[in-house]
Amino acid sequence: MIQYRRLASLLLGAWLGAGILTDIAVTQNFQTVDRFLETPGSATTSTQLNKIGRAEVRVILRRNAGEENNWIFLNWERVELALGGALFILLLFGSRPQKLTLAFCAAMLLIVVAQHFLLAPQITEIGRKVDELPPADPEVHKFWMLHGFYSGLEILKLVVGFAFAIRLTIRKKIDQDHFVREYAASGPDRGVVEMKLAGERSRRG
Repeated sequence: MIQYRRLASLLLGAWLGAGILTDIAVTQNFQTVDRFLETPGSATTSTQLNKIGRAEVRVILRRNAGEENNWIFLNWERVELALGGALFILLLFGSRPQKLTLAFCAAMLLIVVAQHFLLAPQITEIGRKVDELPPADPEVHKFWMLHGFYSGLEILKLVVGFAFAIRLTIRKKIDQDHFVREYAASGPDRGVVEMKLAGERSRRG
């Protein structure tokens, strides 16, 4: 049982840790565009940006950052499905599966399924043209609404994941007589073993 718990904790820790790093990476991709345009790092690059026009370059770089984020999300969600599936199977077929831990894992998996199959395709499609649309366009409103749903689910997934991690760290008190009782229930000397257990418990008390 301890080994199953350790493996489950390892998988969950990898899931949460990589998820947080992914969220930071996709957030920084867009911010890096503005930082680069403000401080290109060399006089030659700055001169070339001035010749082309920083506003024009910004549009191109943001489009590139958007495609990078699409790739990151697409592949990370696939990894999440694999990690979550492996974790659920481990919890289900491990020693003494608990309903609460299975529920936590299933909830996280359902969130990933919703993100991957329902939200991400629409966000990717609209995101490729949103910069070319006027701010009042309904597609722009839909994009930010879907983006908000995705971000909300991401936060919810992390909250559930940390609650899941806390639950995994809580260990029930080991019943020292569990295996003895199982043997006694199936063996011919059931009465003798039960008497010995009763005497042992009285000495502990």
